[in-house]
Order: sequence, then C-alpha cells, then structure tokens
Amino acid sequence: MKRNTAMNQQHGGRGWLLALVLGLLSCMVMGLVLVWSNIERMDTTYFINIQQNTVRERRALRAKLEVERERLLSPYELRRKADEFGMREPKPGQIRRMELQ
Repeated sequence: MKRNTAMNQQHGGRGWLLALVLGLLSCMVMGLVLVWSNIERMDTTYFINIQQNTVRERRALRAKLEVERERLLSPYELRRKADEFGMREPKPGQIRRMELQ
C-alpha cells in the first residue's frame, strides 16, 4: 500500500511537471506564431504602401500627359505648327470625303 502511494505521488509530481513543460512550450509556440504573423502583417502593409504610391504616381503622370495632349491638339497649337511647316488651309475642292462601310 505504501509503495502504491509513493508511486502515485511520484507520478503526480511528474504529471504536474509535464503539464508545466507543455504549458511553457505552448506559450513559446504561440508567442512565435504571434511574432511571425506580425512580421507578415508589416511586410504586407509595406508592399501595399509601395503599390499605392506607384498608383498615385501613375495617376499624376496620366493627368499630366492628358493635359499635354489637350495642349498639343488645341486649335492654336495646330495652327502654329501648320504655319511652322508651311501648311495652309485646304481650298474647297481639295477636301474629299470617303464613306466607310
């Protein structure tokens, strides 16, 4: 009887130690998982910010190019370029219209 009681006390002590070790191990694993997920979140945020800046830069460039296109296609600019190249307005018989089918 005494021997069984002593064995049960030893197993009880080992069970407590095993639970403590498993608890500490699980806390370490959870901590590592939290750190890893935070690093991944920061990486994702960084790459999202880079892409947002790229989109903003491209939109700004597109707006500038549209303004430049409108300036180049303005009647004043076309008339100035025509004068520069020695071009003049066509006479009424020089214009031919073609119908597309």
